[in-house]
Amino acid sequence: MKSFRIAAGLTLAVGLATVGSLSAAQENVDGKKYDKGATVTLQGCVTAGEKKDTYVLGNVQEWPVGNSTMGKHGPRYYWIDKKGDDMKGHLGHTIQLTGKITDVEKSEIELKVGEKADGQIVEIEGPGTNVVTSAANAGVNIAARPNLDDIKITLLKVKVEELKMISSSCPTTR
Repeated sequence: MKSFRIAAGLTLAVGLATVGSLSAAQENVDGKKYDKGATVTLQGCVTAGEKKDTYVLGNVQEWPVGNSTMGKHGPRYYWIDKKGDDMKGHLGHTIQLTGKITDVEKSEIELKVGEKADGQIVEIEGPGTNVVTSAANAGVNIAARPNLDDIKITLLKVKVEELKMISSSCPTTR
């Protein structure tokens, strides 16, 4: 299983780890696994984003398992249709959600270096509300990037059909 990331606004966004040095123009090597209408299952740890009522799902595992983290426009990230209130009760928990991909679109992650003490904040552009989180939560290694250009991503919108708590805590290491 590959490790991924999820970010959440008033809805919940989900993204894949290790986007630091990937080429944004690579093809989706997994065919229709991640197209509109496909079903995905995501599991990870819910943490708070930088803005009120935003959440990030970290240490994410994705099913079906992909051959790569790449989508049509760059690394795959998910935007989940759950409101902040739905996620607040799961803060610090490991959850699993299953849903259908309702849209696939081009988006980006903006690098915001120097805004916080560790100097590594990113903003994931999503529908309506952007999610601001640490670079680590978004799976972005700013130090490994040759420049601070925006990261082109493939944003997959997911309508959640099932959400369940797997554990009342999050693993400390993966």
